[in-house]
Amino acid sequence: MLDRYKKIRQELMGCIERLVGVSSSRDNAKIVENLREIGEKLSGNRFHLVVLGQFKRGKSTFINSLLGDKVLPTAVVPLTSIVTLLKYGDKENIEILFNDGKRTSVPRGELADYVTERGNPANEKKVKYVEVSYPSDYLKDGVFIVDTPGVGSTFENNTEMTYNYLPKVDAALFMLAVDPPISQSEIAFLKDVKEHVAKIFFVQNKIDYMDKNEQQESMLFSKEVIETTLGSDSIQIHPLSAKLALAAKQEKDKNLLRQSRLPEFDRVLGDFLLKEKGKTVLRSALNGTRKLLSDEEFAIELERQAIATPLEILEQKIQLFQEKMEVVKGDREDNAYYFEGEIKRLIDLLDRDLEKLKRIEIPRLMKELEVSGEKYQHKSVSQYIELMEAELHQGVVRTFDGWIVQEEERLNKEYARISKRFSERTNEIIDAIVNASAELFDLNLERFTAEEVISSDSQLYYMVGDPPKFFDLEGAFEFFSRKILPRGFSQSVALKDLQKKLPEKIDKNSGRVRWDFMDRIKKSFLKFRWELNLKIDATEEGIKKAIDKAMVLKKASAVEVEKATTLIAAQYRQLELIKEELEALDGTILKL
Repeated sequence: MLDRYKKIRQELMGCIERLVGVSSSRDNAKIVENLREIGEKLSGNRFHLVVLGQFKRGKSTFINSLLGDKVLPTAVVPLTSIVTLLKYGDKENIEILFNDGKRTSVPRGELADYVTERGNPANEKKVKYVEVSYPSDYLKDGVFIVDTPGVGSTFENNTEMTYNYLPKVDAALFMLAVDPPISQSEIAFLKDVKEHVAKIFFVQNKIDYMDKNEQQESMLFSKEVIETTLGSDSIQIHPLSAKLALAAKQEKDKNLLRQSRLPEFDRVLGDFLLKEKGKTVLRSALNGTRKLLSDEEFAIELERQAIATPLEILEQKIQLFQEKMEVVKGDREDNAYYFEGEIKRLIDLLDRDLEKLKRIEIPRLMKELEVSGEKYQHKSVSQYIELMEAELHQGVVRTFDGWIVQEEERLNKEYARISKRFSERTNEIIDAIVNASAELFDLNLERFTAEEVISSDSQLYYMVGDPPKFFDLEGAFEFFSRKILPRGFSQSVALKDLQKKLPEKIDKNSGRVRWDFMDRIKKSFLKFRWELNLKIDATEEGIKKAIDKAMVLKKASAVEVEKATTLIAAQYRQLELIKEELEALDGTILKL
């Protein structure tokens, strides 16, 4: 799995490390800091593959088959009750994280005491989640596998824990089985998963339980049901046997591994990561590295030219450079004010859109309640209240879900416009710095360009877990049970109460949505501004250090000058080799 992505990423990381070595030897701290930042983003590009499904579909066994080891406990009864996150580690380490923030490490043999219903019924031990570090190639390069409790079991808290993890999913692996095929509860769960997860892989496990004709019949049935549920006619189901795959890896039996059909799914998942997620990360890291390499090349050329310039003339040029840097400093401050102002305007746009949403949606939802009230008027008072509350909840959720998707796209377009303009202004500042020295020494430098989008690390969980109770249903039941009133009158009072509380509930959800968008916008703004300022600092520092080195050498002996010149030439050759490798990687990524 992910072989091509890992290979390109490792080669790119190698280029970054070699460039760090060159820049460190030249004492260019800002360039090194920039490179470290790129390397951390590249190595920290987490991919959360979350395994979802009904209980007893073989999720834990499937994960064990990926690792080739029985790391997670399995049994014939509904077992997993706690979200378990698996990541790469040089050695196995199992850490339990509790709701109060405490942590404790346990051996594998004690894991079941925390993650199973038998060992930790109803999560009486207050475990938040479990983190397993394991030395598997499958988990290298930022791949995180997440095991979730099965939904639809007799343990309600298991279902809630699984729902709570949906917003963190990059891709979901939805486990089915050949017998029984997809159930009604799985269909209901799938509808909810679809609201949160952009990419869903469907895996039909336990193919070793049936012959090929039975497998095909079961798979076609599930495929038809899923396509009807999702409104799509292009669903693909990947058949495999996690049990056979695990045995094959433990016994190192290649024929049995092929028979399990796990390698076929590996390739599909690897292609997704490379094309849909990894390619963007690789391209960003590559471009950033090439820019910093160009900065270092420029500094070396500047140093060469400065060494060859007579001391008196060099001192004059340094004075001119310092004067221009004062002008650049003012432009840089103006740029920061401009960007902050644009971000405030973006938040104002969000506020206007939320107000428009409330103006349009509150009357519409009021009308929907009236229509629903007529539809349910033949029901008893208690049924009427329950059905009306459900109608309103669904209406509010549908309203915000659809609006959030459109608003995110709208805000991203505006943020891209703002950040592009800020990048252009930053480029102008970098150009001014470079030109100040290039005019003095007749040198050139590539421009830096970048575009950013709003962070996707959303904190908005208004639709996760058990639906929030918008209205005091228990209080309403108690009220109507104490008073003998005509059904029509009681229903009218209930409808008016719901309509009265509707604007308040819309406001509350609007506030949560606003906070989420604002938090993401501000985080994106601060991070983007910091990164661009770091690049300005790197350019300015690189030029200053090159000139300073030349000044020192102007006063050194001929032997020291020759030694320094030889070192500079060697460093330049190293940069040329790194540049060639980066260009080759660029071509490889373009072909993906």
